[in-house]
Amino acid sequence: MSKGYKPTYRRPDNHASSLFGRVVLICGALAIVGVGSFLFFHFQSSASGNDAGTGAQQAPQEQRVSFVAVGDNLPDEVLDQYADACAGEVGDGLYDYHPIYSEIKPYIESADMAYVDFETPAGGDDIGPKGYPSFNTTDTEVDAVYDTGFDLIASATNHSYDWGWDALVHSVSLWKEKPVLYVGMATTPEDAYSIHTYEKNGITFAVLDYTYGINGYDEDEVPSFAVNYMHEDRIRSDIAEARQVSDFVIVAMHWGTENQTTPDETQQYYAQLIADAGADLVIGSHPHVIEPLTWLEGVNGNKTLVAYSLGNFLSRHEEPAPINELEGMLQCDFVKDASGTHIDNIRWTPLINHTEEGNYRIYALKDYTPELAARHISLTGLDDPIAWFKEQTREIIGPDFVIDD
Repeated sequence: MSKGYKPTYRRPDNHASSLFGRVVLICGALAIVGVGSFLFFHFQSSASGNDAGTGAQQAPQEQRVSFVAVGDNLPDEVLDQYADACAGEVGDGLYDYHPIYSEIKPYIESADMAYVDFETPAGGDDIGPKGYPSFNTTDTEVDAVYDTGFDLIASATNHSYDWGWDALVHSVSLWKEKPVLYVGMATTPEDAYSIHTYEKNGITFAVLDYTYGINGYDEDEVPSFAVNYMHEDRIRSDIAEARQVSDFVIVAMHWGTENQTTPDETQQYYAQLIADAGADLVIGSHPHVIEPLTWLEGVNGNKTLVAYSLGNFLSRHEEPAPINELEGMLQCDFVKDASGTHIDNIRWTPLINHTEEGNYRIYALKDYTPELAARHISLTGLDDPIAWFKEQTREIIGPDFVIDD
């Protein structure tokens, strides 16, 4: 029956027609009742979720994003030379870093979203590969890290300004060409002070990134927007703004004491500050070793997951120690449903930075073999390196989280 249409009935002229009219009216009334009953039960069924249709009365479906995060990606000139050899003729200016990540790539690309701390600038091939104390890597290292499956790239580190403004501009421009969320360094105030978000599976993430400082420069010697510093007021205001435009707030912190497997006082202070400000996850880098994973409670009763340090991801130490070769990969799920948002399915996967003359790889510890361990240049003093890595991981991370080793 069309909207606005009203049926009209002609008055009968005699008894027969009157009787016939009554029959017609009764049948019509029954039909109307039948249609009304059908519509009533149909919409009742939809409201209770028994119908495939959607409507305001339906409860929101669960949305979920699987996530992985790893620590410092810090290639030096030796690793760059290895990439040179992997690309063909040594010295031809071509570099292929993909083999270094080949063993860990399946873990990274299997997640919906993946994070890495890209610690060095990719300041241009004119500078060339450089190592300690002023690092630089080649343009194609950016390609390899992206191809491994990373979506969230943090870059505020003590090495951000190792080769100055022009190198920073070049590095930022390379990453801005990729379909990733890139934070930490910027070439304009607008970029630096914007809240950057990333959407996946119907969930919006804001990612913030800060460093304790940069090597060789005082803060007032570089453009104020070039590198994000750990300023308390800015962190608080950024988190407050990020909460308005996202479902989850992730904060990357380049902090801590090198080679120390426990968080120092500054880390603990800022971690609590971030929790009080309402962030959901803190990812730490810089110490070159793993540090504890824990929950902190904010002043509003919120829970913040803190990974104080994931250790190295790709690195090469001049005097390598076994503890520097033990790394961490945080895995979890971000969930949004009718009850709100939360993090679950938290797991810590130990990684190994395999360092062998002419062979550099990153492995999950559960894939690492005694044969590989025997060839690792810094593990010769350990009777059972794999057992030692497991023991160290459990001792540092603690008993409260699943360790996938």
